[in-house]
Amino acid sequence: MRRLLLIRHAKSSWKYPQLDDHERPLNKRGQRDVLTMSRHLADKNEQLDVIYSSTATRALEYAQAISELTHVELVPELSFYTFDVDELIQIIKHLPPAARCAAVVGHNPAITMAVNRLSGEDISNVPTSAIAALNCPIEDWHELGQGDCELDYFDYPKMFT
Repeated sequence: MRRLLLIRHAKSSWKYPQLDDHERPLNKRGQRDVLTMSRHLADKNEQLDVIYSSTATRALEYAQAISELTHVELVPELSFYTFDVDELIQIIKHLPPAARCAAVVGHNPAITMAVNRLSGEDISNVPTSAIAALNCPIEDWHELGQGDCELDYFDYPKMFT
């Protein structure tokens, strides 16, 4: 059994148009939601082995907060800076076998499409800062395929306001 948490980055700022997309920081709402959702995840006591994150500022700041609250290793990886679902799933299929429960902080539309493809759900949009937890009855990540996982929960900041 594998467990996968697919997490969309927090709300970013468009205040600095000169910044590259990769460098956009969190806005105030994003900062607030990071605290809310990181604490929520820590309270759930997920048995995470590792947190992988896109190196984009808006994703990495969220992943760092989760890492600090859960005391789980954070692995920033440029390859997770993708908006393509096929690419994202291929990356996940190559996670190390030791990572039985992994969190991935990434970007839409890849996150929403991956949740739907892996679980068979029909979620129209995974909002910023949302967490979708999937149970995947597979022995190794490379076995991951369409409809293989069951959505355990889908939590997002507006649930807590």
